Amino acid sequence: MDPIPDDLRPFYQGGYQTIPNNISELRVISATETYRMDPILRHKSGGSLLDIGPWMGIFACNAVDAGFKVTAIEIDENCVAFLKQTVGVSAIHSADPAATMDQMTETFDVITLWHSLEHLRDPWAVVQSAARRLAPGGILLIAIPNIESLEFKIFKGRWKHVDAPRHLYFYPHESLSRLCRESGLVPLEMTTTDKLTNALSYDVWFSWARPIQIRYVRGVLARVGFYLTRLLTKLTQTGSGITAVFQRPL
Repeated sequence: MDPIPDDLRPFYQGGYQTIPNNISELRVISATETYRMDPILRHKSGGSLLDIGPWMGIFACNAVDAGFKVTAIEIDENCVAFLKQTVGVSAIHSADPAATMDQMTETFDVITLWHSLEHLRDPWAVVQSAARRLAPGGILLIAIPNIESLEFKIFKGRWKHVDAPRHLYFYPHESLSRLCRESGLVPLEMTTTDKLTNALSYDVWFSWARPIQIRYVRGVLARVGFYLTRLLTKLTQTGSGITAVFQRPL
């Protein structure tokens, strides 16, 4: 993103989702996203987990319920309070996750960046710091919008996941892999066709169709676009998102 505004706070007013009133309400929301634990559980069955940029803690809640000891780094003070008091995780209020990790002495079995890396001013420093905070054999999960996606080629600047100016940096597949390899990590898996990517794609097409006045036409066109691109992206690995897992060698 160029230029990057000096003050990004006005663009985050209201956040992405309203913070629930209690843990029961959060669990109702989290139950729809339990699939995000799948790439973690393929490699780790438990241990310590650091979630960077968790917002209100949908993934953190599922990680706690799966038996992980969860720590979070979050920029929003209200979310930090909710994470501590309601979700029951150790939450750190910080706008600089790289510096925060560099001050830590603890290492983690899992570190996750669920669609937060693209929001950070120095994403390379965050990945480097995360690699240092991984225990031997620990894994780093990074999920980001896919700037090489078919939908970006179709919509270009109107692609919903450009999300300017909140999304600052995008990494193509190879650039993301190279950044992690240069930080001493080994790639384990990378996909653009997981359930989260499907959710991102669904959002793209229904946002595109929203201005259409006739509800039936709006729904049909959105679904046609969604299912057609999902079929094509399975063949070409050009879905709307990238979910990748890297490991620190033993």
